[in-house]
This record gives sequence, C-alpha cells and structure tokens, in this order.
Amino acid sequence: MDRLSRNKRYLHILKLYLYNILENENSPYKHIYDVFAIIIVITSSLSVITKTFFSHIERLPPDLDRYLDIYEDFALFFFLIEYILRWWVISDFLTDFQEELKNHKRHNISVYLLAFKKAIMPKILWMIKPSSIIDLLAILPILRPLRAFRLLLAIRILKLFRYSSVFKSLFLAIKEGGFLIFFIFSLIFLLIFVSAIFAYIFEYDAGNKDFSSFADAIYWAIITSMTVGYGDIVPQTVEGRFIASFLSISVVIFVSGLTATFSATFVQRLLMLKEGVVKMRDLKNHIVICGYNETSEEILELIQQSKIDREKTVVLITNYDKSQLDIDLSGFILYKKGDFVNENILMDVAIDKASDVVIIAEKVENLSDRSIDARTALTAMLVKDINPTARLYVEVLLDENAEIFKNRLTTKDILIHGQIIGKMMFATLLNPGATTLIKTLIDQELGIKKIKLSEIGSFEKFKELLDYVRTKNYLPIAVERKKKIILNPQDDFILEKNDYIFLIQGVETE
Repeated sequence: MDRLSRNKRYLHILKLYLYNILENENSPYKHIYDVFAIIIVITSSLSVITKTFFSHIERLPPDLDRYLDIYEDFALFFFLIEYILRWWVISDFLTDFQEELKNHKRHNISVYLLAFKKAIMPKILWMIKPSSIIDLLAILPILRPLRAFRLLLAIRILKLFRYSSVFKSLFLAIKEGGFLIFFIFSLIFLLIFVSAIFAYIFEYDAGNKDFSSFADAIYWAIITSMTVGYGDIVPQTVEGRFIASFLSISVVIFVSGLTATFSATFVQRLLMLKEGVVKMRDLKNHIVICGYNETSEEILELIQQSKIDREKTVVLITNYDKSQLDIDLSGFILYKKGDFVNENILMDVAIDKASDVVIIAEKVENLSDRSIDARTALTAMLVKDINPTARLYVEVLLDENAEIFKNRLTTKDILIHGQIIGKMMFATLLNPGATTLIKTLIDQELGIKKIKLSEIGSFEKFKELLDYVRTKNYLPIAVERKKKIILNPQDDFILEKNDYIFLIQGVETE
C-alpha cells in the first residue's frame, strides 16, 4: 500500500508539473515552453514554405532537402507528444471514474458506462476545442501519405494562437509603453523620409546616376538606417555623405531608446509580479493563505518541503513586502501584496475558485488581539460569502473566539495561537520525551496519514482493518465520520465506506 500510494503521488506530481508547463497560464514554466514551441512552429514551417514557394526550381540542394525532411519529422513527433500530454493532463480519468462509482451503491454495466462517460467527457470537451482541433490537424502529416496535402502542413502556423501567453506579454509591454514606442517609431520614419528627400535633391543635382528616382532614395535611406549599407547606391556629394552619417547615428540612438523602452516595460512587469501587484483572477482549485506570521511561515516551509506547491497553486496574501518575509518563496508560490480584508484583493487571487483558504492572525500595528480576531472573522465571512464551497481554516488569538468560528462560520479547522505549543510543553513536563512523540506524529513524512477507507479496501469491522494494515506496517488510531473523530475504536466498531482512517507508520526515530 505504501509503495502504491507513493507511486500514485509521484505520478500525480508529474501530471501537475506537466499541466503547469502546458496549460497553466500563471506558471513561469509555461511562458518558457511557449517561446520554445513558437520557435519549433516557425522553423518547422520553413520546409513547407521552401518547398511551396520554390517549387519552380527543379530540385533543392540535396543536403538541405534531407535536413528539412529530418527536421519536419522531429517537429511532427514533438507536436504528437505535446498533444498526447495535453490530453493526459487536462483531467484525471481514473479519479473521475472512481468518484462517479462511489455515487452508486450497486455496480452494474450501466453504472460503469455512466462512470466512463463522466470521466471521459472532460477530455472529449478538450478535444473539440478549436485550439485542440488545430493541434490534431497539425500532427496528421505524421502519416506520410497525408504530407501531399500542403494545407495540412501549413495549418501548424495556426498553432501560434495556442501559445498566446507570450504574445499577450509582448502586447502588454507594447501597450504599457505605447506612446513612447509610437513616438520613437514616428521619429525614425520621419528621419528616413526627410533624409531620402534631401539626399535625393543633392545627389540628383550632382548627376549621381545611383539616385535615378525617389524610390531609389527611399531604398538607400532604409538600408543606410540599418547600418548595413550594401554599397549598390552610394552618395557622392559632401551633403549626401553627411546625411548618411547623420541618419545612421540618429537611427542607432533611436533604436537604442526603443530597446530601452521595451526592457524597462518588461522589468516593470517583473517588479510588479515580484511586489505582488499583478492580478491572478484566472486561478482555480488553488490554496490561498491570508496573512503572514510564524504560523504561515511554517506552513509555507512545509508546503515547499512536501512539494505541494508543485501539485497545486499556492498564493500568499500579506501586507508585508516580499523583502520582509523570513522565507524564500519557491517559483511555484505566488505572492500578492495587500490587505486580505479587502474584497478586491481577495478577488484578485480568484478566491471564488479556491479550494482551500487559510486565514492567519497577521499582526497589525496598534491593533489588539481582539481587533485582529475581528479582522480574521470579517475575512472568513467574506470568503464564505464569495466561495461557500471552499474549505476554511483559521488561526485565532483568543480562546473565546474559537467557538464563534466553529459554530457560526462552519470553519473546518481552528488553531488557537500558542495553545498547541503550551500543551506540548506541559505534556513534556508531565511525561519527558512526549515532545519527540508529538513531533513524529505531525511530521509530514512519518506522521499521521488520513486515507479514505475505500482506498484501503472493503472492511466491515475495525478489527478486520486493524489486522490488514498491520501487515503493511501501519496502525489505525482513529476514524473520522461526518467530521467527528472516533479515537481508538473498539474491535467490533462497524465501519462505513465513507469513513476516513487516520494511520501512523511503524518507524524507528532517532
């Protein structure tokens, strides 16, 4: 059971890692992959373009023809693998299939067919999306007879729309520096046009046959502005040469300014991301941690150690600057600066689509513990109003406020700040060594594991479960049923299929 669950976990991590690369618009890895994929799309299209537009040539150079065919095969296999992986990561077929079966007491052929339909439907819906249809058409030429249809080969150009996130970032960069970019482009165009007019006047008057028309002058100005100067048109007058020198130097300066504008815009967007200003409203099924203190710091460290942040997106909202945090956030944990009591800040991290929300008692200057708990309560009410299905976990500072959260806000779990530490220290005073035991029980690798009974097997009584899991080096210590904990049940305790079992692994600690 341990090896099987470990393998399933690794497979799940791999799937989510690939999902972040291929589908998650908020993942930095997707932007890197999109750039790479765009290069593959454009360069692999060279074979089609070459053989289409140079069809009047009897034959291409044999080595070039061979290299283009090899690269064509590579690109097709690349797109085939990409299509298969996208189809795989878009949904979890096995989990969806099993979840549907759990909704039925009796399993017959019609139930299995219904479960299959429910599980396969997300993949079918993905396959009929326009972008997925383009992906499929782009890989059909992997069957060599279909390569005769040049249109199928040309369709891959449409795959560029698949990698729109890169173009979106470029568009935003252009949009944010739009006026300055337009101004510089206008100056360059004006400079080329005016230089062409004056050079044409001086050179034509001097009898320079290279400048036989205004079109030649425009061509010369464009080539000179790019500082390549082919030499097919050369000014002979002093005025013409001065214009050529002035044009080359001026365009270099203006292009440098254009490059600096692009760079500044991209750096500004990176700083916005770093400082948590960017909105993340397209997130879904993610974890939101509201507030920062030693509790959330420990949570974030454990999330990073257990690589949960690679399985699903984690967002931290805090009033603290990123430089004030005593933890280095991984590239998978998103940071949002702001007050989580503000509904707009919560919506910026798509709180309405979050699966889990943790509200921490973040310290605020000049606020009492009671006021901080009031902020926590207000945030909890906002979250419940926006997203009633989210699992809510809160930390409170005052013991008397815990019951309010539990009864009125249906909070899943409540942590009273400092209470657990105090109880652990008291337990150690009474029973030396108890701290080591407690730390082992809450260790993310060796500690308590919560598993649904149906994932372990089918058992009628607790004794049957006990005997089975003992052979797997586990010990069941409690049963959770309808959010109630039954600690150390009797041997004849009747189990139900929707029960959750708390297990501890048999290990020897140092």
